[in-house]
Amino acid sequence: MRMKSTFGLVTMAVSALAFALTMAPVTASAESTWDRIKKTGKLNAGCIIHIPYWYKARGSDEWVGWAIEGTKQMAKDLKTVGVKGWKCEMTTWGTAALGIQSGKVDYLFAMQATPIRATAITFAGPLYNHGFMTVNNKNFKGRVWADYDKPSVKIAVIGGTSTALVRRFVAPRATAVELPKAAEVPLSVIAGRADAMITTVINGVVAKQKNPDMGDFVIPTPIFSFPAYVGVANEPDKRFRDFVHWWAEWYRIRGQVETWVKDSLVGIGIKEDSLPEKFYF
Repeated sequence: MRMKSTFGLVTMAVSALAFALTMAPVTASAESTWDRIKKTGKLNAGCIIHIPYWYKARGSDEWVGWAIEGTKQMAKDLKTVGVKGWKCEMTTWGTAALGIQSGKVDYLFAMQATPIRATAITFAGPLYNHGFMTVNNKNFKGRVWADYDKPSVKIAVIGGTSTALVRRFVAPRATAVELPKAAEVPLSVIAGRADAMITTVINGVVAKQKNPDMGDFVIPTPIFSFPAYVGVANEPDKRFRDFVHWWAEWYRIRGQVETWVKDSLVGIGIKEDSLPEKFYF
């Protein structure tokens, strides 16, 4: 019994140490992001294969998307401190915080500033607002959030993401269909395994274009949105965080972020007159 108890305590201690190392902010002795980009002359932009944010042009290795346009502009604005270019560092939503904390990734656009993430990294912005919407199964006619907030209604979301969190806010009584991959969510709606999906307005436009057999594209009322930030390292030297914060505000208030998003959607074949009137920027 003593050996089993001791082993359990050691296991718990090792697990706690691993968690602490993962969540601990960058220490004061580490080279700051600002100093590193000045020394290397390059931005390490976090990139995730996710249309229309970041993706490869067809038949090419060239990165395109609205977040790439933002990265190009940021690199241009940092020329005065010696930045000559940028590169994409592949990451995922689940591993992005660790990549930023370790210095592999300098920043990532379009992050939700959740309390757990804020224990490891910090955030600048917001860059824009994520407006949330639904895409219905053809046999379901929900229009307001109250139509979805029923145990008989099955709502598909990507597990562990902001859409799963939003479902708990806007339709807590609905039956959640949480799926691991983004591509599985619209397919569940088409196949009738879910009555509707919750997604951001940006992603919903793309899903509807890829899956014309889906039902109505709806922005339920009351309108619900979350601010989307730029994730950066939590470090003593705040120069890069401050630059990104005011950079995000400058381009958001001027309407440039919204222009990048709309241009990227038109660039993948979505007609401008089919875009929602309001993107919540």
